[in-house]
Amino acid sequence: MAKRSTTGGPRTRRVTEADLQRRREYLSRAERERLWQRRALITIGVLVGISLVILAIALIYENLIRPREAVSVVEGHDITTADFEERVRFLRWETGQQIRDLYALTGDINVINQYASQLTNPISIGSQVLDEMEEEILIEEEAQARGITIDEAAVDKRVDEYLAQSYGLTLPGAPTATPTPIPSVTPTPLVSPTPTVEPSPTTPPATATPSEDEAAADEEATEDEADTTPEAEPTTSATATATATLTAPDIQATIARAEETYFKAAQDGADVDREVVRKVFYYDALRTALMDAMAAEAPTEELQVRVRHILIAFDPANVGSGLPATEEQRAAAEEKANEVMAAIQNGEPFADLAREVSDDTGSAQNGGELDWQSPSGFVSAFADTVTTAEIGEIVGPVETEYGYHIIQVLGREVRALTDTQLNQRRSQLFSEWLTERKAAANIERSDNWLDRIPDEPTINQLLGDLFM
Repeated sequence: MAKRSTTGGPRTRRVTEADLQRRREYLSRAERERLWQRRALITIGVLVGISLVILAIALIYENLIRPREAVSVVEGHDITTADFEERVRFLRWETGQQIRDLYALTGDINVINQYASQLTNPISIGSQVLDEMEEEILIEEEAQARGITIDEAAVDKRVDEYLAQSYGLTLPGAPTATPTPIPSVTPTPLVSPTPTVEPSPTTPPATATPSEDEAAADEEATEDEADTTPEAEPTTSATATATATLTAPDIQATIARAEETYFKAAQDGADVDREVVRKVFYYDALRTALMDAMAAEAPTEELQVRVRHILIAFDPANVGSGLPATEEQRAAAEEKANEVMAAIQNGEPFADLAREVSDDTGSAQNGGELDWQSPSGFVSAFADTVTTAEIGEIVGPVETEYGYHIIQVLGREVRALTDTQLNQRRSQLFSEWLTERKAAANIERSDNWLDRIPDEPTINQLLGDLFM
């Protein structure tokens, strides 16, 4: 008897490509449409998936990676894109507030046009901000080396001082100061060291010569003002409140309300939180503290000279323009200077000649005399001469970039610096240190830092309603 099969049926035949082709040929239209729809859905799903992956990568980069990328590295310390962009937005907003305040005080729409260029040039503001942030790292490094610290109380005090001046108030215990009636609009929102302008023998155009009593009174008033007037800061509000009408608690309460208003306005207008703004005040206080520390090391007296001179300029119509002199101008100036020197040697009064022919119109009105000052305040050739010439000796012609000078040293002695001079030396000392430190520092800006400069808030957001 034959054995029964246990396979349950005939063996499955292997499907060949010819079989598949026959099946495709016999598919109905509906079946073919369903097949293409399924394929289309699969393709769309794949494309959507790829798009979502790309979008996710872009979001991760934009929100997590890009903000942490450095726009500049200073001595190994990163200035991140996020910090840089926040500072730029804050400065743009603060500049807009200053322009608004100035317009509120003057009512002149031309003020907007005059200063709005600061907001229409993102690179200008961005470059300034990055310069300052790079400096802040170096300042903080030096402050740490000197043991200088700024705590939260010091930052609070700086904020209070800023807002008090904005509202025309004097903080309890602070010296009374006269608020500036019209704020100065500059791209810098807070106090920064005033650059020192190197004096030269040339002076501004001629003005009426004050009497000795008037000059002394003006000098005394200037020194008094330097002692009592705080460094200029832009105001955040054009509204001033008379200090005399407020008690100390009233002033503190007013400042507290102003602080909340200020920080909220910065948040709404520039999308920066309180800590970002306070960091600006922190670095401002740190800069001031370092300047004070350096000022303590500055000498309180120095060699000063009292001189008079006659300037025969290369180009009398453009004294101090910085334009190079032509050979004809140089020859004519030298010839005239030699004639003046000969006239003095023949007995002509120095002061009379200065009034008649000197192209330094400011000192000419005073017989060519300049105030007591450090030789370092003069241009190089002039400084060398007044340092080495005999007292009373008439020297010249001495050539500088301005022309030819006939010089007489009237006095030379070590003198105590005035408060105004001390303040100037303080700024100069800090400025020189910072310039040298930046030149020596390892600072590497990224190639794409210009692309990271925000142009918001826009000028229309900040000032658009004033043009309506």
